[in-house]
Amino acid sequence: MGAEVSYRPRAERAWTMPPPACEGPCQKEREVVMAEVKRLQGLGNVAAVQEALAQANAYKEMLEREAAAKAEAEAQNAAEEAHVGAQIGALVEAAYLVASADGRYTSSESERLVERVGALTEDKFASHQLAAMADEAQNRASEGIDARARAIAEILPDPELRRATLLVASAVAWLDGGVGQKEGLALQSLARAFGISIDELHKIMSKAHG
Repeated sequence: MGAEVSYRPRAERAWTMPPPACEGPCQKEREVVMAEVKRLQGLGNVAAVQEALAQANAYKEMLEREAAAKAEAEAQNAAEEAHVGAQIGALVEAAYLVASADGRYTSSESERLVERVGALTEDKFASHQLAAMADEAQNRASEGIDARARAIAEILPDPELRRATLLVASAVAWLDGGVGQKEGLALQSLARAFGISIDELHKIMSKAHG
């Protein structure tokens, strides 16, 4: 008979689980759970590891909280973007109301409006988005300048944003031969709604003229 050959069972491949992304309060819980996983792995008991994970309520709850936190953060970001969009839309509407106060809204006024608002927002919004905001403003113009000025003021409570809005609206008003009477009255309506004096409005208009 030939020499006996001894067979050794192939070592079980170590089973590892990539740690889930986790930040904040759940980090400590993850470390505790993963420490237990590593301990069981050291014993080479894969079945025990799988069973431990299946029964680890803390681990499941950690993943659920992480998913909930991520969803909440995404919702907050979406809400913030919507808020900023509404403010930019109000600024565009103010400029449109002034530009169209004389009964016409020229292509040069439209281009300057988009240009000035785009520069103010560091081109966060594309030209076609700003043009669409102006179209929406046109649809609301029938409510009257005073009503729309009050609505814009509610969206723009910050004094600096209100001054910036008047600056952009004044810059658009200076086009096509300067600020006419109707455009000036529209600027005054906005200033009243913003709580800005006529004297300060004139300074803003002078700054816009350059």
